[in-house]
Amino acid sequence: MQEQVASIFAQSCAQVGCHTGSDAQMGMSLEGETFIGHTVSEPSRERPELDLIDPGNPEGSYLLMKVRGNEDIVGAPMPFSGNRLSEQEIEAIENWVNALADVDVEALKQGTPAKSAHPFDGWKVVNVPTTRMVDRGLWLFLISHRFEPEIARGYEAFFGLDGSSIIFLNLGFAPTDDLLFILGRSNESDNVELQAKYRFVQQTSGPAMPVSLAAQATVNWITERASGEDRLRSEAFKFGGQLIASRDVGGKVGLLVAPGILMNQSESLNGEDVLITLGLGARWRFHQNLSLLAEWVPILKGYERTTTFGNLNRFDSWGGGFEIAVGGHVFQIVVTNSAGMTTDQYMRGGDLDVTERDMRLGFNIFRLLQF
Repeated sequence: MQEQVASIFAQSCAQVGCHTGSDAQMGMSLEGETFIGHTVSEPSRERPELDLIDPGNPEGSYLLMKVRGNEDIVGAPMPFSGNRLSEQEIEAIENWVNALADVDVEALKQGTPAKSAHPFDGWKVVNVPTTRMVDRGLWLFLISHRFEPEIARGYEAFFGLDGSSIIFLNLGFAPTDDLLFILGRSNESDNVELQAKYRFVQQTSGPAMPVSLAAQATVNWITERASGEDRLRSEAFKFGGQLIASRDVGGKVGLLVAPGILMNQSESLNGEDVLITLGLGARWRFHQNLSLLAEWVPILKGYERTTTFGNLNRFDSWGGGFEIAVGGHVFQIVVTNSAGMTTDQYMRGGDLDVTERDMRLGFNIFRLLQF
């Protein structure tokens, strides 16, 4: 009976970007034998007073309420995409839940992985990286876009949508669940970015592991040629690193801190100091799969006057936005004072003064791919 339920979940729920892997939605993986430890006698995040699977009580099991589409659920019925479960499949799950009344649940769950926390749906807050990873063998595609005009210019620039823009394209691959390589390019200075991110630990439910911790190393290569300069000149390469710590609080709030360093921050200067920043980020999931985002990247040491897209970077980078997460697809509408999106660009600061309500519009689109 348990094998039949595992097969139903594998076909309908444990899909890319949904309830599978170490970064499963709601921290609940429904693949293999993992689903037992993540559901049986485990409280639901949407309705914590109800267990996902209440042994012997299928009517009061929140997971079954979700697949039935009961009126008392929070959010949409599951599966979110694809075909709904058939009556026969739901009945099979109900029979399994009833049978659990005569089972030693603690013994059944022994050895199954703990539920993972899910502080951020996106792989970036706005520009600052999060600790979210990609399951082994999957690809991550990201397109980021920033409109150069300020929103405050009003209808003259159609509230920031008219005018030039900056585009950043990325493609990443995960050889393991905790290692991600990303190659990207921005049209600002023809900036090519290579990143390697490794996650050391993943936050889990309970006190065992209270935070997620990752590190990211970045190389930026300015391939734009000016006055016949060599693309491979040493000044064209910038090296950075960030240590990222995040924590999920109550299933709705995500907090992040990411201290970072950047060497050779300006390709036009020689001998500048190492730039030291502190990335701070937060996410509030206020309804189902909808969240609000905010980040601040204060420069602690080593500031130099640099430009991005012809604009002088004079202020710390700020950003915020609205996020929609559906399975392996995350869409963010953002406002920021920074024109740059590569690591070496946003760490150097922004050109707009947020105290004067000067910001620009943009978006990030993340998509998981499986070939």
